[in-house]
Amino acid sequence: MIEFKKPQEEKFLEDMTRQELEAYLQELEQRLQELDEREPKRMGSEAYEEWADEHEVLEDAIDEVRELLDEMED
Repeated sequence: MIEFKKPQEEKFLEDMTRQELEAYLQELEQRLQELDEREPKRMGSEAYEEWADEHEVLEDAIDEVRELLDEMED
């Protein structure tokens, strides 16, 4: 079974400074890259399903951080 840390909750993200968000974005992107390197070979397996769920959570968190950073530019 793949274990992963849940990305920070949105309410905490909104309290972060731009610098903190950028650092967190880098951390999330690194975790996604590491996860991609561990992609299970069998797409129908339970391990793949768990991997895909974690991948989706990380992608969603990355999108949220990018949106917050974009809002700070406006």
